[in-house]
Amino acid sequence: MPLTHITAYHRPGEVATAWQLLRDGGDAVRVVSGVSDLPAACPPHVHELVDLAGLDLHTIAVSGDGGVRIGALATFTDLLEHPSVAAHAGGVLAEMLLQASSLLHRNGATIGRHVARGGLSDVSAVLLALDARIAFYDGAEQERSLHDYDVDERGPRIVTAVTLPALAQPSAAAFVRFSRAATERALVNGCCRAELDSAGAVAAARVVVSDTGVRVRRIPDAEGALEGSPLAPGTIAAAADAARAAANPRSDWAASAEYRRHLVGVTVERCLAAVAERLDGGAA
Repeated sequence: MPLTHITAYHRPGEVATAWQLLRDGGDAVRVVSGVSDLPAACPPHVHELVDLAGLDLHTIAVSGDGGVRIGALATFTDLLEHPSVAAHAGGVLAEMLLQASSLLHRNGATIGRHVARGGLSDVSAVLLALDARIAFYDGAEQERSLHDYDVDERGPRIVTAVTLPALAQPSAAAFVRFSRAATERALVNGCCRAELDSAGAVAAARVVVSDTGVRVRRIPDAEGALEGSPLAPGTIAAAADAARAAANPRSDWAASAEYRRHLVGVTVERCLAAVAERLDGGAA
């Protein structure tokens, strides 16, 4: 779609200024942040663009306890090339990015844009499994868990950072996706994380699945099947069964609901098997 209807292009240097432009412009304003599908998502009533590239939101900082705060304008390549991010939770974020994005996409896509848009399950699956928190500006600095950010009533707001909390040790995570082709949206994907107690049992678990390839959610029944037990084949199978039972897939041109339901169980089983292997090898 040509952008001949755009009459103003802004590149503010302050987050508050960018937010004011969004607030005052309403539906006539769209944000530009990293690689964008703007031509396909810029209807004729949009007349102003707000480019966030001038904001100081590119920094990646590591806290003393091992948590990582990622500026919203950090690209996927920035994440892959930062040793603390690439190694976090056994390298699961890097694992996802290498599976789900091309080199050109990684060079331009920003973490903040993906969080702000929502519904992008590859990124969201990993962030939700890692208990990520989202910092944003909506007239004041705010921070929410990713889950709360997604379900909150939304007014104009600008994502400023994504925080990956420090993980208890030992812990590890893994990501799995199924798609018809590497460049297509996932049919099903998921991310699982487990931390062990001193006796080797699962002290806490996250099982996150998208049974549609669009929206992701935690599966409490699968997490409950893991917690309090060793991460052994029988426990993994029980969690996969629970995830399969909780799935609510739909049929479309790409796959049937029955096939997607089957893939949910396979996804969780493979994720947890990888987590068990990493924990056995000392990954953290």
